Amino acid sequence: MRAGPALLLAAALTTTCGGTSAHHHHSGEATPQGAAPGTPVTAKLSTPPGTLLLGSPFAYADAPDGPVAGVEALLLVTGDPVEAFADLVEQVTAAGLEALTYHPDEQTDPAFCQVADVSYPDAVGERRPLGSPDVPDDELSLECAAHAFGPGGYRLDVQLIVSERAEPYLSFIRLTEVHDTPSSPLPDLEAPAPPPAGESPVIPPPFPALPAAGDALGEPFVPGGEDYRLLDGFELLAPPVMPTCATGGFVAVVRVTDDAGLDDAVDAYVDHLAETAFAKASPPDSDVTTEQDGVATRRVVLSGAGAGTATVTGVARDGSTYLLLDRCND
Repeated sequence: MRAGPALLLAAALTTTCGGTSAHHHHSGEATPQGAAPGTPVTAKLSTPPGTLLLGSPFAYADAPDGPVAGVEALLLVTGDPVEAFADLVEQVTAAGLEALTYHPDEQTDPAFCQVADVSYPDAVGERRPLGSPDVPDDELSLECAAHAFGPGGYRLDVQLIVSERAEPYLSFIRLTEVHDTPSSPLPDLEAPAPPPAGESPVIPPPFPALPAAGDALGEPFVPGGEDYRLLDGFELLAPPVMPTCATGGFVAVVRVTDDAGLDDAVDAYVDHLAETAFAKASPPDSDVTTEQDGVATRRVVLSGAGAGTATVTGVARDGSTYLLLDRCND
C-alpha cells in the first residue's frame, strides 16, 4: 500500500535531525532544520532539492469538517535557488497544470525569474531577466514567480525570493494553494515560460541567529507603529519573510516549545496580533477548527477597518504544534 502525504511527511520530519527546530549556537549562528527534499507539501508538490520545509504544510478548511480550502507552506532555500524553482515548475507541469508568469510586455520573452539589484523592504531598483548578460557585480537578489489554474477554481502560486544581502535575511519559497477561488487566467497579461536553467547568480546568505522569546518579530517588514514579539513558549524556525502586501506585514513559522495545545497556542498569537495590529481584540472574521488527513488544524482570520488582516493557522502533528503567522496591512 502506498503511503499517503501525511504518513510520508511524518517520516520526513522524524528523519531530519529530530524535527524542524533550529539549533542555536553561542557564536551567534544557527543551523537551519526542516523536513527534507521530497517531503509532500500539497497533493501535487513536494519540497524540491536545496530546500527545507519549515514546520509543516498548513492546510485549512472554510467550515468545520469541510474539505480542504487551501494549503500554505514556507520553504527555506539552502541550495541553488534556480534549481529549486525549476524543479517546482517541472512538478507543476507533471501534475497536468500549465505554469504561467505575468507577462504584459510583448517585446520581451516571458521568464519566471528576474535578477534584482535592490534592497529590501522597499524593493526598489533595477531588474533583469535571469540569464541577461549585463548583470552587475553586486549583492544581488533572485525573484521568481509562477502560478497555475485547475478545475473547480483551483489556483497554485509559487514565489521565490533569495537575497545575498545579510540583512534582512531572505531565502525562501512560499507555496499557496487555494480551492474554489474566482481567480482565472488573464490571456493578455500571462504566458507560459520555460523552466529557469543554469547556475544561479545568487547564493543564499548564511543562516543568521534567531530572535529569542521577548525579541522583536517581523522587522523590518512590519508597518510603522506595530511592535510584534516572539512570545514565551514559542520558537522561530527562520527569519520572517515579506508578505504579498505592498504596505507592510510579515510571514513567519513558529513552533510551540512548552506544553501548550493547539487552541492555546493559536489563541496566544490571535490576541497578540489583534491587539498590536488593530489596537484591540475583536471577534474574528472566521475561526475554523478541523482535521485534514489526520492532522488537527485551526485557522483564525482577523481584520480591521483600513488596517488589513492578520491570520494565524495552526497545525498539531507528530507531537509538535506549529503556527503560520501572516500579517497583511492592505
